[in-house]
Amino acid sequence: MSSTRDAAKTGPRTAAPAQTQPEPLGYQPAGAFGLTGPGGSRRRGALLRRLLALGDWTALIGSLFVVTATTSTTDVATLFWAVLFSPIWILVVKLHGLYDNDHRRIRHSTLDELPSLVSASVLGTLVLDGLLALSPVGPLSPASAIGVGIGTLVASFVLRGVLRFFWHRLTALASGLVVGPAAAADIIARRVSTHPETRLALVGYLSSEGDDAAAELPRLGSIADISKVAREYAIERVVVTEQEMSEQGAERLIEECKADGLALTFLPQHFGLLGPGIELNRLAELPVLDFRFSDPPRSTQAMKRGMDVVVSGALLALLSPLLAVVAVAIALDTGRPVFFRQRRAGRDGEPFTMLKFRTMVVDAEERLGELVDLAKLEEPAFKITDDPRITRTGRFLRRTSIDELPQLINVLRGDMSLVGPRPEQESVVALYDERQRGRLAIKPGLTGPMQVYGRSDLTFEERLAMERDYLDNLSLLTDLAILLRTPRAVIRGEGA
Repeated sequence: MSSTRDAAKTGPRTAAPAQTQPEPLGYQPAGAFGLTGPGGSRRRGALLRRLLALGDWTALIGSLFVVTATTSTTDVATLFWAVLFSPIWILVVKLHGLYDNDHRRIRHSTLDELPSLVSASVLGTLVLDGLLALSPVGPLSPASAIGVGIGTLVASFVLRGVLRFFWHRLTALASGLVVGPAAAADIIARRVSTHPETRLALVGYLSSEGDDAAAELPRLGSIADISKVAREYAIERVVVTEQEMSEQGAERLIEECKADGLALTFLPQHFGLLGPGIELNRLAELPVLDFRFSDPPRSTQAMKRGMDVVVSGALLALLSPLLAVVAVAIALDTGRPVFFRQRRAGRDGEPFTMLKFRTMVVDAEERLGELVDLAKLEEPAFKITDDPRITRTGRFLRRTSIDELPQLINVLRGDMSLVGPRPEQESVVALYDERQRGRLAIKPGLTGPMQVYGRSDLTFEERLAMERDYLDNLSLLTDLAILLRTPRAVIRGEGA
């Protein structure tokens, strides 16, 4: 038997490569349409909003034409009136805030919009059908209305994804600047590097006078220099991490960013405590944060298990020819056994036997002690760079994550879930403290936040933070978003 790559890839890693030094003064990042520099984010946001609206309108018109062509209850007259009323659909989507998030948020993707798109499609269909009921042709039939709603939802989701895909390749990355001490700037740089959907290229940071600490980003001056630096480096977004900034200082910074047309993101002082289970409310003029402390509802857990059974069963049936080919390839390359079995810690630390395709030499577990001394680990995780135990076939299987597919059997059995924290070896879990054991609160997953956001490029604490966010915000929509992001992470192969 062999050791798996999970324990060999989830722990501390070497520091990320330093950011490239900023270009000379007056540098302007390349990009289409000339939409760069201070205010460039707003100009790009305005153009992207128009493109998204056009995509939504095209999705609606296309769905109306398809329904008209495929049903006998919808005629050309109904199509004419529906097209006449179609701008109301764009208004409904606008009221859901689905044209404003690309500019406002530091990180946004089409998957983040899915719940709001569903709501907008339902409401848009009802409003459109209500207007048709007031017209000479009357409302759509129930089947036609459902067809328009579902068709527009699917087409809009796809078109938005395609538009953003090409938009991101035709426009430059936004130039970003961090305001805060060196340590905080490094945290932001790490998160931006593991979340490329931020579309942000950090050129440096500003900090208080006397901050001479080494950082991955170059220090470009003091906080008072923000306007000058923004012009010189064509900054579009400022990320503020200055935890000791006074209220008056923060107000001045906000006013300067507003005057210069800079998008602004603030990192809260106690950011380590603020997971997605936090809701921002107001008590008169006071902003307050409400914390939610509750276990996932039983209905959510039941639906999550139902999805596990249906999806894992379907994938095992669909992928059975591939699994057979991989098994033969392993046998021809290094002989038997084809599968690797290892005891892992499941929910609440209960052990189970995890299945994988074997990617290492047969005696890999016996040789682990030659490479890693678990007793001397600074954190309960480790990573082995260029592991000599990996076989030729194993390197390909790991790069493509095909070696993980037998875990679908674990999911079907109920040992694992499709989405959750990665299962860890019992010997490593034994090193956990009480805080770290929190990641064992639910079943481990075939994929999870770690797999789609950084993989082995994450430090152990970063991994814990992401998994805590997942646990605090457990929902089927969260699982679906992670599942849909997993293929992209596999194809890119970063951190594999």
